[in-house]
Amino acid sequence: MALTDVFISPTGAGDEDGSSVANALIGVEDGGGGSDWSADLISQDRANKRFIFLEGTYNVQTKLTFTGSAPTDEQPNQWVGAKSDGTILRPKFDETGLRLDLTNYPKFVCSANVQMIDTEENTYYKCLSFENTNASYSQGSIIEATSTDVDQQMWFGCNFKAAPASTSSEVMLANGTNYHTCVFEATTKNFDRILDVRANCRIDNCRIIGGGTSSGSGNGDGVTLLSHTSQFVDCVITNCHGKGIHITTTNGKVNINFANCTIVNNGGDGIDTDQDAAMGTNLTSNGEANLIFGNGGVGLRADANDDRQAGFQLLAMGSNAGGNFVDMDSYEDMIDVIAVTTADFFDYANNDFRIRRDSTLYKLFGDRNMGAIQNDDFELVSVS
Repeated sequence: MALTDVFISPTGAGDEDGSSVANALIGVEDGGGGSDWSADLISQDRANKRFIFLEGTYNVQTKLTFTGSAPTDEQPNQWVGAKSDGTILRPKFDETGLRLDLTNYPKFVCSANVQMIDTEENTYYKCLSFENTNASYSQGSIIEATSTDVDQQMWFGCNFKAAPASTSSEVMLANGTNYHTCVFEATTKNFDRILDVRANCRIDNCRIIGGGTSSGSGNGDGVTLLSHTSQFVDCVITNCHGKGIHITTTNGKVNINFANCTIVNNGGDGIDTDQDAAMGTNLTSNGEANLIFGNGGVGLRADANDDRQAGFQLLAMGSNAGGNFVDMDSYEDMIDVIAVTTADFFDYANNDFRIRRDSTLYKLFGDRNMGAIQNDDFELVSVS
């Protein structure tokens, strides 16, 4: 059974029944205290519906909690971004490969210290931008993501941005969900982590960006991981004042796949598996083709009491202030390390981490570069 399309715009149009672009349902309205989610949107049934949000800015002040019927596993709900004429968007990164191109995106902007949306199971999100602009934001994940809401939930090409103001804050929580081609950004240096990954997630082709590498408040980590079987693939983690990736579980052996990631220019370690205490819990990290460069701590830190840290076969590393490895014992000699300098990047000083065509890292495998950013032939070549 096909989904029923409901067209939605910030201002509404026509008779506002949502049946077409010309009759778009109003997404936000002034309820006397400024613009917020409209009553028409709040009352919508979601089962078997595709909400097509047209480009524009949706300014809100409260959490969106629907009152109509919920989606089901057989009748899901989808949210998609679209141009003003109703053309459905597909995600793409800007030229540097670090941020999404948000041209024509619907932009949901919350000015209050609240979570923006009460998410649900069986819901899929594509090409939408969510930003909390409250200077005192301390609610944790800007979109609600509880363990009861994560079954069959997918985020694709979405942008998440906030100015966290608490040492226990985060920008987003991944709790058994999948994020593909998304950007998570903190504009301050006052948070615990940007992305908190739990319960068997897949984070694929995403970007995690902090507010600066110098000293800040809170741990300031890019990503923390608690799950035993999460996948973290083709991602960039940069500009955080803490660690790039920090495994914090105390539940025993962990087998997390870090593959083809670029972990660069963070204030702490690139990858830390030691829980900040020698627990002897046999932590391992599997993956290859990662690029770990220019971090203020160690490139890869293991657990001092664990003698089984094998897994990485190939790493591109350099300029990590604490050295490439700590507590890897003889396993570090099994890793093929390719030395990296700033000259391998297109414009490292301006956070352009694309690999230059004249770098050893370019097309190293014949079909791809080291790290996450895979732009091809972006440099001009003179032709005589």
